[in-house]
Amino acid sequence: MPRQMKKWILFLLAVLVFLFASCSDKVNGQETDNPGKTIERTDETVRYDCDAVFFGDSITCDGNFDELFPEYRIVNLGVYGDTIEDLIRRVPDVRAENPKQIFLLVGINSLTPDNGEACLIQYAELLDALRAACPEAELIVQSVLPVGTELDWDGGLNKAVRSFNEGLKALAGERDCPFVDLYALYEQDGALNPTLTRDGVHLNFNAYGPWAAAVRPMIEKR
Repeated sequence: MPRQMKKWILFLLAVLVFLFASCSDKVNGQETDNPGKTIERTDETVRYDCDAVFFGDSITCDGNFDELFPEYRIVNLGVYGDTIEDLIRRVPDVRAENPKQIFLLVGINSLTPDNGEACLIQYAELLDALRAACPEAELIVQSVLPVGTELDWDGGLNKAVRSFNEGLKALAGERDCPFVDLYALYEQDGALNPTLTRDGVHLNFNAYGPWAAAVRPMIEKR
């Protein structure tokens, strides 16, 4: 075969390879390398990085949720001392985990006996920020736990907690979020059950069983 003809054959083969590679970059008639084009995702096409994020303050942080749900991918994003405002700032951390569900518990570090309405406004901002950042995730609101009598000798703070939880339940309904009443699981005589806490605020390590039992049906259904 003449050398010139061989060159033409190699040239044609190179052109065919280029055309084939260009076609492979198209999916269902859409250019995949077009940064300006987005493909709408549905629940069936979303790929989550974890099953659930537990998002909150120290009460969440102490929870051994990965051990209580070993069959699921659980991420604990609780941080000691966090307020509602702190969680608003940490919403990008939740988004980075790409969770299927978000279990939210925060408020005791923000509440005083007379600022419940202001805290509910902040909480609404937090819910909206999470919904905007993680639109595919199910957002679950969990009530704030009571504190022990040693920290609330006149009952004023626990009264504020109960009122705040009523507001949370209403807010969850407005935002179409499931609501979990954890307060009822740990309350005794209007305060935190002393057998379930080590200091009047934080739960004993073994006291997370009722919490896990309350949310397990939600995790399993997803």
